[in-house]
Amino acid sequence: MAFSASHAGTRQVVIPNTVKTLPDSARTEAASAPADTVRRDIDSTRVQRLFRTTGRPVVVPSDTLPRERTDSDREIEGPIRYEAENIQNFMSEKKTILTGKARVTYQDMELRAARITVDWEKENMLAEGVWDSVWVKSEEDSVRTARYTGKPEFMEAGDVLVGEVMVYDFRTKKGRVLRGRTRYEDGYYSGDVLKMVSAKTVNVSGARYSTCDRAENPHFHFRAKKMKIIVNDLVVAKPIVLYLGHIPVLALPFIYFPIEKGRHSGIILPRYGESTTEGRSLRGFGYYWAASDYWDVKGTLSYFERSGFLFRGDLNYHVRYHLRGSVSGSWTHKDFEYADVSQRVWDLTVNHDQTLSPTMALRASGTFLGGNQYYRNYSANREQRLQRELRSNATLTKDFGRGRSVTMNFNQTRDLETDEIRETLPRINFRIGRFSLIPKPQAERGKPAETRWYHNIYVNYSSDAVAERRRDRMIESDYDFETGITDTDTVYVKDRNAGWNHNIGISGSQKAFGWLSMNSGFNMVETWYTQRNNYFLDEETNRVESGIEKGFFARRTYNMNLSFSTKLYGLFRPRFFKSVQLRHVVTPSVNFGYRPDFTRSSFGYYQTITDTTGKTYLRDRFSGGLFGGTPTGGQESMSISVQNLFQMKIGEGKEAKKFDLFNWSLGTSYNWKADQFRLGYLSSSVRANPSRDLNLSLQSTYDFYRLDKDNKRVERLYINRLSLSDPWSLFDSRWLRLTNINANMTVRLRGTLRTGGTASAVLPGEEIGPLGGLQKIAGDRLDDMMPMGMSTDSRWDLNGTVSYMQNRTNPSNPVRRFWANANLNINLTKNWRITLQTRYDIEEKEFVSQDFIFYRDLHCWEAQIYWTPLGTYKRFYFRINVKSPQLKDLKFEKGTGRTGLVGSGLSSMY
Repeated sequence: MAFSASHAGTRQVVIPNTVKTLPDSARTEAASAPADTVRRDIDSTRVQRLFRTTGRPVVVPSDTLPRERTDSDREIEGPIRYEAENIQNFMSEKKTILTGKARVTYQDMELRAARITVDWEKENMLAEGVWDSVWVKSEEDSVRTARYTGKPEFMEAGDVLVGEVMVYDFRTKKGRVLRGRTRYEDGYYSGDVLKMVSAKTVNVSGARYSTCDRAENPHFHFRAKKMKIIVNDLVVAKPIVLYLGHIPVLALPFIYFPIEKGRHSGIILPRYGESTTEGRSLRGFGYYWAASDYWDVKGTLSYFERSGFLFRGDLNYHVRYHLRGSVSGSWTHKDFEYADVSQRVWDLTVNHDQTLSPTMALRASGTFLGGNQYYRNYSANREQRLQRELRSNATLTKDFGRGRSVTMNFNQTRDLETDEIRETLPRINFRIGRFSLIPKPQAERGKPAETRWYHNIYVNYSSDAVAERRRDRMIESDYDFETGITDTDTVYVKDRNAGWNHNIGISGSQKAFGWLSMNSGFNMVETWYTQRNNYFLDEETNRVESGIEKGFFARRTYNMNLSFSTKLYGLFRPRFFKSVQLRHVVTPSVNFGYRPDFTRSSFGYYQTITDTTGKTYLRDRFSGGLFGGTPTGGQESMSISVQNLFQMKIGEGKEAKKFDLFNWSLGTSYNWKADQFRLGYLSSSVRANPSRDLNLSLQSTYDFYRLDKDNKRVERLYINRLSLSDPWSLFDSRWLRLTNINANMTVRLRGTLRTGGTASAVLPGEEIGPLGGLQKIAGDRLDDMMPMGMSTDSRWDLNGTVSYMQNRTNPSNPVRRFWANANLNINLTKNWRITLQTRYDIEEKEFVSQDFIFYRDLHCWEAQIYWTPLGTYKRFYFRINVKSPQLKDLKFEKGTGRTGLVGSGLSSMY
């Protein structure tokens, strides 16, 4: 006899006490009474099956009744919760059958299936799917087949295991899965039988592994007779065969690889390559050690057939909020037998960034080489090969707040061509930010503070102390009159220098008449030197020579300025466009500046030398100093500028749209103290941004002075040709002469090529990231993989720049530059992408550089072709590899050029 009930939704039951043993009907009735809304008298000797349904979950606590235990017994830790659409309890058999969206939860484990059978006596459960009575078309063809639905899903600690049949033991936490499949990180693991021998270990027979997400027919997979998976540690398999589709291509006796999350230690497999200069090679064999969460080390060794070995080491460290940095270096012993050349060179790069306190920080970086041609000869990175200077820098900064700070800097610059060195040991800068000379009084309660004109006077101060050490190259020549041969020799001259620069500024701003802005300033600079130049005349050669005079020398310079500016507004509404309004904003400004003539002998900063012919030479005694030379000539100047901003507004009220049309600025100057050419050049600049994807600019410079027949400036203005008696001369005469012009246009076009060839614009806010520059391609090694656009349409993105420059300082020989840059990305399909980067010299009508990049998405694989047909570093490179970072070196690649490469390999497998 059975009692049954059914209704929509999930059926749930509450069993508050243990059901491990069912002694009699009274105990059964008492245990179930709180869960029922209808009381029933049940005789357990007659009832063999009970079908129940309520609205609360079933909770089966751990057993509290004493019984005999063995050493292998384990207690069930915590309650077991289960629910389903239908729940059947078989009391005599001590089983519970859950059908229809069944779910069982125990600790952090959860099991879902169409049917789950819980055996309370054996303390295990069996999960399985069911065959659907509705036949559907299969994925392979149109033949209708029955579906196996509700497959068991086992979830624990975020990992999911799917199979056809599962058995799980609550007490031992062991399980068995038939034809199971699981995913860990980006890998898929499946097998005929999976045994969970512990919470972290799974044994698999008939195992398969792939990073392809196609469950039935992956594009590639590894097949092994036996496999052991240690969760968050490693995978061991033997023997193993690599299949491409259904075709076996590679067999190995065994293999193991890590599956740890995040960083993990391991062997780095080498890459095979070929080069025209160094022959065959094995590159990058080494070991990566993830020592802790704060630092790691990598060491690699490369072998080149014709030259020898190259060792490289990398150290990285990072402590959040405190410090981070890296140390990278290499050493090579190159023996080129065919050229009879032996080299032992090295490089070292250091980067360190440390926060010592909330107000103090240390920044340091440096690059050191054992040979000036190291990067040019051995680096595969284009930027490094073109680098001609090495800079090392260390900076300590302390902020005292309120604009006060101290900075100490050490730096070294080394020229790789001339081997000249310049070192600053150290440079100390102290700065006091702008502060009010006479602070404003505090406001009284309920009254604003009264502000006077002198409250707007501000002072700032900075100090810069420098100690410098230099090594300069000099060429000495010796002419032999008997043989007529000149011998040259390169010598290096060392020099030390020190100085201290003080800069104090006083500034103020006022408003007059409510519309006129006035700004004034006074700046004084005092510089202390430990040496200066001393000039004298060599009477034998009649040339001015120089020497160094040691001691303490001070130089004081100062200047003053006063400026006036205002704004004028003009509004215009077109007659035929009532909803459009134009605004013209004019900002005229006049600036007066004064600086004395420091070449006067009273200052003592310049030295006058007269040669034997009576010619006079003026020389700066601080020329080449740490803080620059002394200004020449006095200045009593006036500069005038006019800023013109044209704006447009469309619509009224909240719906109105405002934007800038273009900006046009003009400026010139006049210096009353100049000996000649007192009127300065006229500069003009026009900038316009009609849209966010179009930028136009035009800069030009004009000269008011005329040229003679030798194209030299003379003290005659073009405007002098104007005649007051002839008004038409204003239009017929030439006012200015163009000396320089620079025009640029930058455009970015984006769209989608749809079926049929039509194009549509990209939606606002949609961004298509441009492909990174080829500088990121380190020779035969890809530093960054480009993401693949997966749109169903063909998206394209074009970034172009056209630039024209002409220098007409000498009209008879103008210098022109006219070139165009273009970067085009096209997603032909959701799997094909083409990138073109090119530079074209329009003046010379030739391509300067071209780079083609072809990318093909192959689902779980990807293929790339890089082709540079022009230039010194022209090359061809092909690569096909698995996308997964775990198998990034399961690939085939071939390259030609300066650093050719050919080879294949397995990544992270050893």
